[in-house]
Parts: sequence; C-alpha cells; structure tokens
Amino acid sequence: MPLYASINSFNAGELSPKMVGRTDVSQYHKGCSKLENFMVTPYGAAERRPGTVFVAFAKQSGHVRLIRFVFSSTVSYVCEFGDRYIRFFRSAAPVLDAEGAVVEIASPYLAQELADIQFVQSADVMTIVHPSRPVMELKRIAENSFTLTEKEFAFPPCLEPNLDDKATITPSAVSSSNGSWITLTASKDTFSAGNEGGYFQLIHTRKENEIAVDFKADGVTDALEVFGYWSFTTHGTWSGTVTIQRSFDGGNTWSDFRTYSSAKDVNISTDGTEEEENVLYRLRMEDYAASSTGTLKLCRCLLVNPDYSVTGVVRIGRVDSPTVAQGTVVKKLGGITPTSEWNEGAWSSRRGFPRSIAFYEERMIFGGSESRPQTVWGSKTNNWDNFLIGDKDDDALDFTIAADTVNTINWMVQHDALIIGTMDSEWTLSASDTSSALTPSNFRIRRQSVYGSAKVQAQMVGETVLFVQRGSRKVREFVFQWEKDGYAAPDMTILAEHITASGIIATALQQLPDSILWCVLSDGSLAALTYEREQEVIGWQKHVTSGKFISCAVVPNGDEDLIYFAVDRGGKICIEVMAGRNQSADPVKQIYTDCSKVFTFEERARKLTGLEHLEGLTVQILADGSVHPERTVKDGSVTLDYPVKCCVAGLGFVSTLSPMPMELDTQSGSTMLRVKGISELRLRVYSSVGGKVACGNGSPQTIISRDILEDNFDSFISQKTEMVKILTVSGFGESTSITVTQADPLPFNLSVLTAIYQIGE
Repeated sequence: MPLYASINSFNAGELSPKMVGRTDVSQYHKGCSKLENFMVTPYGAAERRPGTVFVAFAKQSGHVRLIRFVFSSTVSYVCEFGDRYIRFFRSAAPVLDAEGAVVEIASPYLAQELADIQFVQSADVMTIVHPSRPVMELKRIAENSFTLTEKEFAFPPCLEPNLDDKATITPSAVSSSNGSWITLTASKDTFSAGNEGGYFQLIHTRKENEIAVDFKADGVTDALEVFGYWSFTTHGTWSGTVTIQRSFDGGNTWSDFRTYSSAKDVNISTDGTEEEENVLYRLRMEDYAASSTGTLKLCRCLLVNPDYSVTGVVRIGRVDSPTVAQGTVVKKLGGITPTSEWNEGAWSSRRGFPRSIAFYEERMIFGGSESRPQTVWGSKTNNWDNFLIGDKDDDALDFTIAADTVNTINWMVQHDALIIGTMDSEWTLSASDTSSALTPSNFRIRRQSVYGSAKVQAQMVGETVLFVQRGSRKVREFVFQWEKDGYAAPDMTILAEHITASGIIATALQQLPDSILWCVLSDGSLAALTYEREQEVIGWQKHVTSGKFISCAVVPNGDEDLIYFAVDRGGKICIEVMAGRNQSADPVKQIYTDCSKVFTFEERARKLTGLEHLEGLTVQILADGSVHPERTVKDGSVTLDYPVKCCVAGLGFVSTLSPMPMELDTQSGSTMLRVKGISELRLRVYSSVGGKVACGNGSPQTIISRDILEDNFDSFISQKTEMVKILTVSGFGESTSITVTQADPLPFNLSVLTAIYQIGE
C-alpha cells in the first residue's frame, strides 16, 4: 500500500545534519537538509533568489565596506568605504558630480579599520565612530555633494576631575580667534603627544561681579557678563524707566530684557537665572526726573551676579613638553589664573575613542573606549554636542558598568531600554522605572544575559534585537519575557549550527517585503535568516556565487528594500544590487544571473557590449525571455546566435532544495531506517519555468518542460503555476533523498512537495 508524505511549508529553512531523524521536532517537517540560493518565505514556499546587477567596480581591489545612508523615505545612498576614501551610489548607479565624475571624498579610515566602524544617522548627518579614530560626521550637502569632518563638541566627554590641588594648569588667554593658539602650562607632567587632537576642560571661579550705579539722569551703564543666578535692586526716590538689557553677540546688539518704571512711588527687588553663557547685561535709564523729596533723591541700582564656575574647553593642537601644550579655545575660559579644577578629555589617541554609538531618549550615546571599555557617555538631552556633566535631569551623564570582568562594549541598540552588548554579557540601561526618563540621578544598569557579543552591530527587528554571539557563529534573539520580568537571548541557530560555521563578519537587515537578516560569512558565502517572530518563522538559507561576498548593505526603496553587495570576483571587487523578488513576466526584469547586465535595443541586435567586468568568464543569457546558449566574454562583448530586443547576461548559479528525509508513522511502526522507495513525486509550483528533480541516485527529471515552439527568440517562455506529477525510479534504501534544482536563468518557486512511498519489508 503506498504511503503519501507531504511538505507544504519550507519555512524552517536549512537544518543541521545533526537533525536527521529528529521527527519529534516540529520544524523537522518544514526543514531542508540543503537550501542553497533559495529564499525562505513566511508563507511557506521556497523561492529562487533573484540574481544581481553589476553597478560598478570598487575603486580599489582591497577590502571595502558598504554602509547605507538614508536621507529620507525616498532618498537613500550606499556608501563604498575603502582605504581612505568614500564613494556613493544611488538608484543602482554611481553618484556623479556636475562634471559627470563619480563623487568621492577622502576619509581617515584604512582598509583594515572598516569592519570596526559603527554609526547612527539623523536626517542628513551620519555620526561615525571607530576605536582608533576621532568621531566623524558624514553630511549630505546636496543631492550629489557630501563632506566628512571631525565632530565638534561644545563640551566633550571628560575623564574624572583632577584631585591633586598642586597640579594646576594656567592658560595664557581666555579665548583665541582666527585659529590662533593659546598656551597651557601645567605645574606637573600632564600632557603627552597622544593628547594632540583631544580636549582639556578647565574650570575657573568667577568672583562676584556687579553693576552699582546712581542714576541722576538718562544714561547707560557698562556691560557685565552674567551667568547663573543674578539679583537686581533699586533704592531712592525717583521717576523714570530702568531697563535690564541683554546682548548675545558681545555687545554689538542689545535687546530689552526686563523693564521697570517708577513715579517716585516704587523700588525694585527681583532676581533670575541666566541659562546661556557669554551673555552681557547692562542697565539703561530713560525719562529720568529728579525728586525734591525723600532721603535719597536719586535712583541707586545694584545688579549682582554672585560667584559662579566657568567651564572652558581647549582643544590641544600641539604638545611641546609634558608641562606645556598649545591649543585653540573651543569654549571661553573663565580666567588666566592657575586652576587645579581641570579634566582631561575622555577621547584622544592617548585614551582611545568610542567604539559604539546609539540614540536613546533624545540623547546621543557613546560607548567603550580603550581606556574606558565599560563606560557609557550620554549627551545633554536634545543637545548632542554637549557632554557637560551636571545634576539637572537633562544634563549629560556617564556610567561605567560594574562587572567582575573587563566588559568591552561592542554595540548598543535603542529599545525601551538602551541595550548594550559587551564581550561577555548583555545589559540594559534605563531609568529605574518605565514611567520616568533616564537622568544622571535616575538610572539602572542590569545584566540580562551572559552569552557575550561579537564586534558586529546588532539589528533591531520589530520588537526584538538580533545579535551575533561572541565567537561569531551564533545569532541570538534579545527579547523581553514577561514571566521573568527581564530579557532572554535564545539561540536562533540552534537547529542550523552548521550554516554559520565559518563565522559571521557583517550583517544587514532587509525589512521589505520580508524581514531577512543577511550575514556575510568569512568563507565568502552568505547566510540569510528569514525572521517573522509573530508567525514563528525562523528559517536559514545559504547563498553562494562565483566569487566571495565581502560586504552588504540594505537601503529602503518603495515596497522592496534594495540589497547591495560587494563581491570579490577574481581579485576585482564588484558593487552589485540584487534584483527585485517581485519579478514580472517582463523579460527585461527576469534576472536570475549574478553580476548581470541588462540590455534593451530599439532595433534588434546580436552583439552585447560593456561586459568588461565579466571578461574571460562564461555567462548565461536570457534573450527575449528564452534561454540562449552560454557564451564566453571576450574583449568585453559576446555575439548571440540571433538578434534580440532585450536580454540579460550574467554569471549562472544553481539553486538547490533538498527536504529533510521524509519519515512517517504507520500502523506497522515508523518508516525510519526501514527499506523504502519513492515511486512518484507531486510538486506544486508557481511562476516557474524549468527546474529538475531527482530521487536518490536517479537521474534528474525536468519539472516544467519548455516546448520547442516556446523556446525560441520570437517567444517569451511563459511562467507556469500548476501541479506536476513525476514518476521516479529512486531505488530502495533506508533513506531516500529528494533534490530539486534550477540551473537555468529562469524563476522557480516551490510551495508543496508530495512523495508517494513504497515500503519494503
């Protein structure tokens, strides 16, 4: 009696060889022993991956990295970072300047440093961090114009305050102009060459300042610099109007701040707080009239600004000796007297630079430097250039993770808490309760798991975070669990531990049409995880090409994100973009070859030129929708057998699907390890042409045949959606395999596979 075994979903993806026979695991019946160059879909079907289109050669043959730059929902770029340069691509083409040249800017990053770059973006500014380089800003100036400059800080993050009263620093001036330098002189050895480019923060106490004046006529006082608390009083018997005026530009222009009038009947007593720095105040009397009565026949005014601390910042340009350095004033100093209240900047060549970055609750957050590997620095709220520590709720903050080992911060991701991945643990940083904001006095750091993270940026997928575990072979899901009131990090590779065996070196997240985490592996292949947590879809697949994938990036593009790849093809780095999955019957859009070029002609033509990127390689050709015999590219061109209107030429690849060995429970027991054979296969395919299937050692048989009348240059091969029956001769054995392949440059999508078994006793 024949037995029927069906698979109507392949969305468990490729499973580990160690899973063979584990029919007790639910994913077994939806999994494959091999799934290569097929894509897992949330609906269960397996679709042949599209090919890629050649965009350009990378500028250099060495290592490059692709990074996305998203300006808006309709304007996005891919940046090619190479050895000391950046180039830009948009809409699958290089960005050109007004003269038609490829837009390129200089960068400080060496080829071997590219893997450690992390970044965040807000509007047209991308902030970039690297553990060996200053924080940089990549700005979009115009549609085809970009700049890369070092980020300027009004108040940079600093180390702990100096605690030695005898270790003072004396500045030679309070400000510098037109790029001039001032001199900092230390009483003890303080500076080193590694401080060049870094910052020093100096604090001076400004003694009480005041304006004391007796107005006996209209007039204006001298200016007083005011910061923080101030008070204003008047005495006497007088008539007129006295006004407190403010200037924000050094006294060039003045505006009325507060105005008070008297007709010999009132005096003033008021105060306030000046939040801005470098603001000038003055007093102005108008319409003054002398009094003939009273003890004090005039207007006596007193504007007082009590003692306050002035924090100035100097950026070091040159170190002359351990006690003498030159630099420019970034923030005006409070005096030129020696001060023991100073802080060295947290980041410099001497101390290292941050290796990770994120946004959280309107703060820009930096994490982990060489000298402070476990420290998190947060900016002032909505002021990403200000890291001045204070006790107000919106002041800047810094925290150091208290761990029993050195926990280098490798990545950070914004969630309902700030999630921090370190070398051996995963942490959350947030306010002490969910209804409050993170402040310098209201914070909580909690260790959530102890798996440890690789130096690969984590990805936010819906409500969860996917990160690469230390060792670079496992992807874990960082997800909140209500039952434990905390986070867990289950292994997403637990059923497919083999697929990332060579190690993950980079990731990119595609969100449309499906959520797919693309992982570049160190062996040059791609592993992709189709991830739809709500639908319980976790399916891995492997992708290979005639070359080595070295980087990838995803940018939004309407209803389907574009995936760019940098591929090493025989020593030449090609920038390529994957064709869309929603390919129509239009033969121009049928792209199932890699590193392809698409040709369209007004008049039919036989010669295809512009194939220099495939010189000496054999290419597959889809000509007017029909498969043309393969050709070898010579002098950048090939000649077809017949003239065509449109065609696609590129490198062929094979898509392979092998389901896990089918096992059934029968009245006489399980079929596992029993002799059996497959007599017939039934396949339901959609939008497919061609394809072959083989059972065991049997010969491959065509699934969707192409009629001779269809397969010619005048007729496009129509895609078919149907159920196909195939009689097989697989032979009998304890395990029977089924292998579905597609090697032609044509689509193939499989939704259901049924095998009819015969059991041998």
